[in-house]
Amino acid sequence: MSALHPHFLLVDDHALFRTGLGLMLSEHWPQARVTQAVTLTQALEILGRETPDLILLDVHLPDGHGLADLPALRAKARACPVLMMSAEVNGQQILQARAAGATGFLPKVASAAEVVAAVRSALAGQPTYAAVPYVVLTQASAPQTQMAPAVMQVAEAEPHLSARQLLILGYLGRGTPNKAIARQMGMNENEVRAEVSWLTEWLGASSREQAHAVAVARGLLQP
Repeated sequence: MSALHPHFLLVDDHALFRTGLGLMLSEHWPQARVTQAVTLTQALEILGRETPDLILLDVHLPDGHGLADLPALRAKARACPVLMMSAEVNGQQILQARAAGATGFLPKVASAAEVVAAVRSALAGQPTYAAVPYVVLTQASAPQTQMAPAVMQVAEAEPHLSARQLLILGYLGRGTPNKAIARQMGMNENEVRAEVSWLTEWLGASSREQAHAVAVARGLLQP
């Protein structure tokens, strides 16, 4: 595998999210190959005939649960790192993902920069849980004995949106097109498109306008 020519397998049943993530990956890895699967069954079929360099796996799938089915995927591609993804992240999921051998965990509310950093780390074979804003993972300072092994502690925190994501939501409420948002914020249009896709998925919205309305209803954004 070349760092410039990675093969990504995206496993997620949300078409808008897959499109946004694919655009984001292609923006930073222009020569990458991006394969998409909607279900676990499709992913297993793909892995039966080819081996990607990185699997990005949604926790919730129409025909399974990413955390429970991770061993089946890894059996098909043992050397392939896996980044778990979820719109709702909690400490228990993080611990389960680590125990199951996932390379990292990516919240769907993560910024484009956090996604790229996590993917780069995963491609390099390095654990990547730093993009998870909901939990703080620390290694307890217990004596290293058989009776008192090190314990992973999980501290919950409130989910949040970045300042840039809140600005984008504001533009969505005004009906501003992606090109204009990119110009106003000094971003690439594909980056804006990807962020909009991530935001609509995380907010459970079916349109740009609804994403803004949901954010206002949840108190994340001022009307």
